[in-house]
Amino acid sequence: MGAYYLNRIASSLLLILFISFFSFLVLMMLPGDPVQLMLGMEAPQEVAEELRAQLGLDKPWYVQYGDWIINSLQGDLGLSFLYGEPVAALIIERIPLTLSITFFSLVLSLLFAIPLGVLAAVRKGAVFDKVIQLYIQAGLAVPSFWIAILLILFVSIKLQLLPPSGYVPISEGLFVHLKSILLPSISLAIVESATMTRLIRTSLLDVLEKDFITFAKAKGLSSFRRNIAYGLRNSLIGPVTLLGLQVIGLIGGVIVIENIFALPGLGRLLLIAVQQRDLILVQGLVIFLTTTVIFINLCIDILYTKLDPRIKLEKGVDKAA
Repeated sequence: MGAYYLNRIASSLLLILFISFFSFLVLMMLPGDPVQLMLGMEAPQEVAEELRAQLGLDKPWYVQYGDWIINSLQGDLGLSFLYGEPVAALIIERIPLTLSITFFSLVLSLLFAIPLGVLAAVRKGAVFDKVIQLYIQAGLAVPSFWIAILLILFVSIKLQLLPPSGYVPISEGLFVHLKSILLPSISLAIVESATMTRLIRTSLLDVLEKDFITFAKAKGLSSFRRNIAYGLRNSLIGPVTLLGLQVIGLIGGVIVIENIFALPGLGRLLLIAVQQRDLILVQGLVIFLTTTVIFINLCIDILYTKLDPRIKLEKGVDKAA
């Protein structure tokens, strides 16, 4: 068991190192000079060369990458060309908004998906099941940014129920905070809940056909206990797999949604950094988001072994073979 966890952690660290190196090379090959973007095209050459030396951009690319890796391990992601502030400080400043939308979207998705998926499975073939499947098809077909635009048009502009943009931190009140992130969260949750509902329905239908469910029914157990305590619990592997992927997808979706609603989160910060060719800021954001995604995958893999010990055993058998 310990060897499996150590192997997963080691492979995750190697993947982070590879992605950081690859993204660094890609950014280095992009056209344009960040020093000229900072100073302007009319800046004297001597001033540009002096600033380039201060930022370490006059060194070979491999020296720049090595310095960046060493500093990153110490928590220093560099200084943003555009903002003149440490990248780590900018990430810490913007991350509460991104995390709030991601977490709230996930909560809304689960609140919809779990009861709808269970009811669709236990009422298979009924009218309610067909309505839920129609909702699933609609949710899978419609992109989240289009839903966001519709919500802004109808809920914010026409009905004037919620603001179309702006962010209120939770320190100023929970209600106004949730109100400011409700529309972005719903935009993401609709799509994610449709995917999760379909998988819960499919997984639960498969489990309900197992022999132990038939035996539990013969023993006289209530339908609630059969479907929830035994059925839903044994159908969690698939949904948990998707849950990890959904969190990763939400991180990518938030980048788009933040720009639609003009929210000052990590997604908007990344877009501005790319547009202004702030290489240090882009590199810091890429490695932060990459590390977050890989960490989520690692946690999901560990959770697999807790939900189903056979996964860990199978990996041990494969290794021994």
